[in-house]
Amino acid sequence: MQNQPNDTGALLADLRVQMRQLMRKGGDWEAFALKVFRFQCVHNPVYGEFIRLRGVDPKAVTSTSEVLYLPVPFFQSHWVSVFDEGAPMDRIFESSGTTGQRRSRHPVDDLGWYDEVAAAGFEHCFGAFAGRKIAALLPGYRPESSLIHMVRSFMQRCGQQDRSEWFFMEDWVALEQKLSTTVEEGQNVLVIGVTHALLNWATQVEMEEPLDCVQLLETGGMKGHGPERIREEVHAALRPLVTTPDIGSEYGMTELLSQAWSAGQGRFVTPPWMIVRIAAMNDPGAWAPHGKQGRIRIMDLANLASCAFVETSDIGLTHPDGTFEVLGRFDHAEVRGCNLLTFDG
Repeated sequence: MQNQPNDTGALLADLRVQMRQLMRKGGDWEAFALKVFRFQCVHNPVYGEFIRLRGVDPKAVTSTSEVLYLPVPFFQSHWVSVFDEGAPMDRIFESSGTTGQRRSRHPVDDLGWYDEVAAAGFEHCFGAFAGRKIAALLPGYRPESSLIHMVRSFMQRCGQQDRSEWFFMEDWVALEQKLSTTVEEGQNVLVIGVTHALLNWATQVEMEEPLDCVQLLETGGMKGHGPERIREEVHAALRPLVTTPDIGSEYGMTELLSQAWSAGQGRFVTPPWMIVRIAAMNDPGAWAPHGKQGRIRIMDLANLASCAFVETSDIGLTHPDGTFEVLGRFDHAEVRGCNLLTFDG
């Protein structure tokens, strides 16, 4: 791996300035994405070599539809960054995984940038943090998890000073007391939980009446806690817990800095700097039309210091309105903690 040019940091800082301007005022995201693509081809040794070995001339790429996407296993086997391995990082996020399984690593040079982008993406779907509190049901997640960090940062934006009071394991009585007290104080509550923990809450507790002013948001994940279940089945089991008719969802992964969000029905929306495209099942060089299943590829322009163009191991489809659905995983793909509930055989 060769050393990056000395101007990497300055160019990265300039790209962040440009992206902040686009986030505030809007503009030509396509042109910006191509600029990020060319920057990473030069300054990210892993992505640059991937592009070179595929025989692509970055200068000849004139549309993001022509950009190549780096498969997520590269984050397990390589240091995917514009900075050399060993350079100071604010945090290195690690994926979940079973014992002995190699974990993905996502080096983050600026944790404040991650917090800024994650919060802006959340507000794009759910509105402002003001007037709500956030509770978490995330047992089993490692401290290095980006999800744990994201939820803690969201709690801070909601003014929750002692954030440890808002993380629950399987103390359902304490959870329900906290939710009831918060609602009585006039606050709405969003419960963010891994699927198996939310299902345990729903199946092991008999509630006298559903909770009002409480919304549930599942992050997927049944690994080691029973078979994968279709989203409709999961949401049907969770609805008796709350009066809110729809169950929300989050779609994210270690290799991304941005998240997609669903307010219900499993239809995800993305902030404008996160574009989801579907590669055709039988021709990885072609794009699938709306409504057709294929492999999910994500352009996450917040990934300025790593790789903004990631090919996931998930199967999904897009809709003409810009939303997308997650339908399952490719055969033999590693099941991890990103949002995965369904599988169409």
